Amino acid sequence: MKKTAAVALIAAPLLLAAYGVVRIVGKSDGGYGPGLDWQAAHLLALAGVVLFVPAVLGLGALLPRGAWRSGSVAGTMVGLAASMVQFGADIWFALRADDKAGMQALSGDFGDIPGVDLVVYQVGPQLFFVGLLVLAILAARARRLPWWSPVVLLVGILLPPVTLDLLPLSGLLILAALWPATRGGRSAAGPAATAGSGVAGPAGLRPAAPASGGSRTAFAEDEVYAGPPPRLTP
Repeated sequence: MKKTAAVALIAAPLLLAAYGVVRIVGKSDGGYGPGLDWQAAHLLALAGVVLFVPAVLGLGALLPRGAWRSGSVAGTMVGLAASMVQFGADIWFALRADDKAGMQALSGDFGDIPGVDLVVYQVGPQLFFVGLLVLAILAARARRLPWWSPVVLLVGILLPPVTLDLLPLSGLLILAALWPATRGGRSAAGPAATAGSGVAGPAGLRPAAPASGGSRTAFAEDEVYAGPPPRLTP
């Protein structure tokens, strides 16, 4: 794996863990958002999502070329793009609003735009987590990751829906699952590596395409507001 991708693969989940820590600290005084703590947390999350782009590309480069690998990486990228829009929108709402009710009103207006709720909130971000898990499974099958990496990654992905206070642990588990991919080894993308790997995908295919699932982003909301369902990332 290239050095840039390896650094991104380490930094991205650490930034998501830092997002969770800042969020917990911000909520401790009962005044989380809008404000410095809200903006700091969401900027960390946005930076982490952005760094996952080279990280995912580097992880995909460890796999044999083919339509299935390309589809998995593309689906993950769509999820990352949706997550970027989501966090970026929350940062913008916090800049414009005087209080959380104002942020919620702006978020509601944004989410009411046709297609935004489905793409940015309901389905889009899920593709990131599902696609990342699919890539980890394929990398484990190709012996680019240990067998336990997809298991640890799945646990890390499933923790935030239980409670967002587990976001720091979730980020560390994602790091632990993907870190072995950063420890060198030539890419399997080249013709020689493809021919010599001896590893076939499920049912003789290469990487399986990501499936959509879940509701909203894995960073589920635990703050409850009156009125329509909130679209802000907490």
